[in-house]
Amino acid sequence: MARRAAAQHPVRVTPPRTLPPALAGWLPTGRALTERDFAWRHRIVCLLLAAHLPVLLVLGAVRVTVLHGLLESGAVAVLLGLALSPVTRRTASLAATTGLLSCSAVLVHLFDGRTELHFHYFVAVAVVALYQDWRVFAAAIGFVAVQHAVVGALFPHSLTSDGESVWTVALVHSGFVLAEALVLVLFWHVNEQARAGEEVLARALWEGQSSVAERLQETDRIRTDLIATVSHEFRTPLTGIRGAALTLLKRGDRLDPAARHRLLMAVLDQQERLSRLLENMLTASQATAADASAVAEVHAVAAEVAMLAGAEHPDRPPVSVLVEPGALARIDRQALHQVLANLVDNALVHGSLGSVPLITGGCDERGVWCAVSNDGSSMDPASAGRLFEPFSQADSGATRGAEGLGMGLYVVRRLVEVHGGTVEVRSEAGWVTVEVRLAAAEEAALEVRVPQPR
Repeated sequence: MARRAAAQHPVRVTPPRTLPPALAGWLPTGRALTERDFAWRHRIVCLLLAAHLPVLLVLGAVRVTVLHGLLESGAVAVLLGLALSPVTRRTASLAATTGLLSCSAVLVHLFDGRTELHFHYFVAVAVVALYQDWRVFAAAIGFVAVQHAVVGALFPHSLTSDGESVWTVALVHSGFVLAEALVLVLFWHVNEQARAGEEVLARALWEGQSSVAERLQETDRIRTDLIATVSHEFRTPLTGIRGAALTLLKRGDRLDPAARHRLLMAVLDQQERLSRLLENMLTASQATAADASAVAEVHAVAAEVAMLAGAEHPDRPPVSVLVEPGALARIDRQALHQVLANLVDNALVHGSLGSVPLITGGCDERGVWCAVSNDGSSMDPASAGRLFEPFSQADSGATRGAEGLGMGLYVVRRLVEVHGGTVEVRSEAGWVTVEVRLAAAEEAALEVRVPQPR
């Protein structure tokens, strides 16, 4: 009966009032219970309350009169009906609590205050602790105090069978109910603290698992991209080297010196390309730490990179260098050389035909900066940001115009970030600029790093 009634008349939820901060963490308010949790706990209390009705009716009829049994069980039935009606959580829980404590009072009264029957109060308080609300404990303490005082004044013999003072019994019983309530609240608080700690650990474990899963997925993606990209990028130069070698082997004696020179230069060009690819991959895997005392002179490194680029690409316009002399950066010289070399190579490969890459640099209040600019196609910010990811290119389709492993700018980012710097790419009106920011170094540091001649 109670189960059907509870299902047909759901309990409405009202927002609980806020407790003072000093008590908010110590007193349960029931707010932690979901609607489902409160429903099954309330159902248990109501079922226990409903089970008392026939017992009270029979005991009242046997020990007093049938009318007496009907009156006392009827009062409990009214409270049960209120607890099962569509009221708020607080009203439903207080009605069920008052009903159980009323059953305790009726049992004590029917057996003329026998000591054993007073334990029913403590069982009732333990049962209503299912609500996890301090209000039901306060209601239980108040009910016991008031009920003992009123009944003790009107019917002293029905409260205690030992001839004790009714006020002493009221105080003692109320004190024990208060002690039980405090123990239950303390138990709830400790349990909540343990559950909160478990939730923190579970959340940390979940986040750790998610992070590991994401890293595994990213690693698997990089591995797949590496296999696909390396197999594609290495096949082209290896095919060129094999073709030139076979031609020289089979027809070398019939080729004129100029043709043989072109084939040998082609072999060297493809070998240089493979070396650059392998060097970038090796640098990306090893760039994990930097020498804190490393210093590089930006103008000297930029001039060296421009000279080597002109030697490797004699058919392209020379690289222009406009770097402020004396700019010292906190970075290893070899690392800065590879950073600028990769940027210049990227500008030569992906820039417009005939455009002149430009290396600029200097010092400002933010440190040392150097940039490589070239005339090329404009890019949106999202595409520009992806250039610094491994195996990414501005044109990553199968018909892209420029070959490459997509590791050059990734190596640039790794080397710069390892040395505490930042990389930024800008694209304005077809002019693409990659700017590197590094910490400035003192001139004395460079003198220490440069070996003196003997």
